[in-house]
Amino acid sequence: MKKYLPLLFSALFAWCTFGAAVDPDKLSSKDFLELMRRPRGVETWGQMSGQIDHARSDGRKSSASIYLATMFAVDRMMSQVIVDNRQGYLIGQSFDGADSGTTVTPMHPVADKPGEDLLGEFGLRAEDLTMSFIYWDFVKELPRETITFRTCRVFLLRKGDEYVRLFVNAQYLFPMKVSWYKGKFDEKEAPYRTLEATKFKEVNDLWLVTRLQLEGPGWRTRVDFTDAKAGYRATMPKDLFRSSLP
Repeated sequence: MKKYLPLLFSALFAWCTFGAAVDPDKLSSKDFLELMRRPRGVETWGQMSGQIDHARSDGRKSSASIYLATMFAVDRMMSQVIVDNRQGYLIGQSFDGADSGTTVTPMHPVADKPGEDLLGEFGLRAEDLTMSFIYWDFVKELPRETITFRTCRVFLLRKGDEYVRLFVNAQYLFPMKVSWYKGKFDEKEAPYRTLEATKFKEVNDLWLVTRLQLEGPGWRTRVDFTDAKAGYRATMPKDLFRSSLP
């Protein structure tokens, strides 16, 4: 049985296919989401590095290196994101039902400019790479849509005054695309940010997302992970998480 680690939008998650006894596509909205969010009880890790490329409509371009490491335990996930070898984040996600939560901790104060956010300059948040948005509050299920020939169930989720429209592969429960809206959700209005997984790679029977594409009004970003490794707990490298920035 293959496992799916959606590094959606580049981040790792321990997904797997389901036996004939469970047909996710026939579940109610809330049961489908619960199954998608539930940890699979398989301890895995992923280690990826590559580059972020960003372009704006006025012709400005920028790029930076990116490193992403993730470890999945039965009840929690830990990740590390390092951008341009200058900024790092430690991200935690617990899977304890009502007590589930996400934490984002900067590794170091910003060295160059106070308040500088390197990921933000590319239209990214650190928690995007661990798909924390899938734990937002359920609002309703929207009509199904097809993305790259795959049928997706579409959910509207909310956190505070922000909404996401989440597109999930109906068979494998894998997030394919997400769009963000501020203040309110209106299908007729364009989202202020959209992220989609567009390239995948199989490593040791684990599937990784190796390309993410993001866009918003006047800008576009592509994240390419050119070096991707993954495995199970027994093979986890000692240097998976870096103790300091280079």
